[in-house]
Amino acid sequence: MPAAADFAEGYSVGDVLAGAALLLFFALVAAAIAFDVRERRVPNRLVLAMLACGAVVAWCRYDAAARGFVFVATFAVCAALVAAEVLWRRWRGDAGLGMGDIKALFCMMLVHPVVAVASFAVGLLALAVTAAVMRRPSLPLMPFFGSAFLILWIATLL
Repeated sequence: MPAAADFAEGYSVGDVLAGAALLLFFALVAAAIAFDVRERRVPNRLVLAMLACGAVVAWCRYDAAARGFVFVATFAVCAALVAAEVLWRRWRGDAGLGMGDIKALFCMMLVHPVVAVASFAVGLLALAVTAAVMRRPSLPLMPFFGSAFLILWIATLL
């Protein structure tokens, strides 16, 4: 039977920390999905925990240049979505995207920007199709978006 030191050989503390933060992040995404289904919101405390885990993953996983790109892209995409949502609410008088969904996207983009943006698009498409089939004016986005993120993340490993 191999010793624990043999198992850890080749893994840095950053790798182990990123792995643990990623597992916790996935559990928090699942909790956000459940909360959004039940209450149609994602609580700020949950988003804060997701943010902490996402920041740890980004810090451990990316070098300095990649971290800079990830942070800039994350802020740019989410700022554009917030601006679009504010304009939408002013123009239409009701919500389009929830701010909790944008905050969750921010956290997911720290973990994997491409998977996060792709899962957001897939989630919006799945939500639109489901709402049309069910003839519902609105549904929570997080179940579609969060599930797409988890599935697409796993697909990147295959």
